[in-house]
Amino acid sequence: MVVFQALVTDASYKHAVALTRHAKVAIPNLRVVGHDEVHGVFAGSHRCYDAILTGMPLERALRDGTFDMVIPVGATSVLTVAAECPALAVLSTREELEVCYDKRRTVELANQLEVPAPQTWLVRRAEESASLPVSFPCVVKASREGSGCKKVSYCTNHAELSGAIDQLLVLLRGRAEVLVQEFIQGTGFGFFGLMNHGEPLRVFMHQRIREYPPSGGRSTAARAYYSPRLKELGLRLLAALKWHGVAMVEFKYSEPRADFVLMEINGKFWGSLELGLSAGVNFGADLIRLFRGEALSYSERYERDWEFYWPLDDDLLTLLKTGALRRIGDYWKPNAHTNLGQSLRSDAIKSLRLAGKILGGLLPSSASPDSSKWRDRADRALGPQASPLGSASHFNE
Repeated sequence: MVVFQALVTDASYKHAVALTRHAKVAIPNLRVVGHDEVHGVFAGSHRCYDAILTGMPLERALRDGTFDMVIPVGATSVLTVAAECPALAVLSTREELEVCYDKRRTVELANQLEVPAPQTWLVRRAEESASLPVSFPCVVKASREGSGCKKVSYCTNHAELSGAIDQLLVLLRGRAEVLVQEFIQGTGFGFFGLMNHGEPLRVFMHQRIREYPPSGGRSTAARAYYSPRLKELGLRLLAALKWHGVAMVEFKYSEPRADFVLMEINGKFWGSLELGLSAGVNFGADLIRLFRGEALSYSERYERDWEFYWPLDDDLLTLLKTGALRRIGDYWKPNAHTNLGQSLRSDAIKSLRLAGKILGGLLPSSASPDSSKWRDRADRALGPQASPLGSASHFNE
């Protein structure tokens, strides 16, 4: 059997690990090389990769390696692969990617397609905030995905808004403008698709149970979900883009509007991927099959009552911060699944980091520096692989 070699970027990300585990089960002749410029040791601790490339930028790994396919996971990696070797990946065009990465253009597309979206303003200077016809609370964030700044602020008056804009502009250093958006109160929902030039091949949907930070962030617990309306809106956007590859379309359900409201389009793999994988939608394996020219017929079959929890990836922290530790029992529900126990070393490193976060948040400020030793230990464990530049560390399955 001829070996098919794929490079998976951002190999320390939990969804890169999940993608690799499930793809290798489904495709027996698959050999996966993971790339992580900094956290090679942590990526290797999962033992799902056949080799790890670390200590080198992704551009060099792409130039020097021999791969049948490249699967970019992170937002920056998608742009790098699109620039360096688009023929080795299943990706949309640079223009289609730009509509997703530029959040202003995403909202403009939604308005054209009559997909509900929050009111949005683009700001280049802090003093512009005084003239914005914004209602409070509102949200302040970078106008571009992959800008290197993920800071999100929630403002309740013009003074807070001006300060948040000014602070974000300093952090961005010209890499992007600032986006001010209407705050949408509601539960988060996601539409996920594998598309073939605008035609859907695989569809999955989820509802967030919890997120970190609790005010709004990434999923730490989620359940499978199905809604014809959510599917309609998600496919309307991706079909209009003639999207090629995987994407997540993020919504919130607004009770006042009685509809789903678009938050953003993520033209890449998403952090909660393992929920869909465990519920029966093998996005990674099917992406490889699409790349290899294998016939795929449309499917939206998956376990509709599935739940997934990421305890050490901040779900426990969310429970602690929201005073809901009693919900730990949900991890043992018949339809519940977690990513615990996949790698004892990884769990140990994550536990150290979690302890550092908890101690840093609970101890008085004069004592909080003591908690840094926990984070330092974890950071050392996550540090660069102690191998020569360009070397590959091999791991047996």
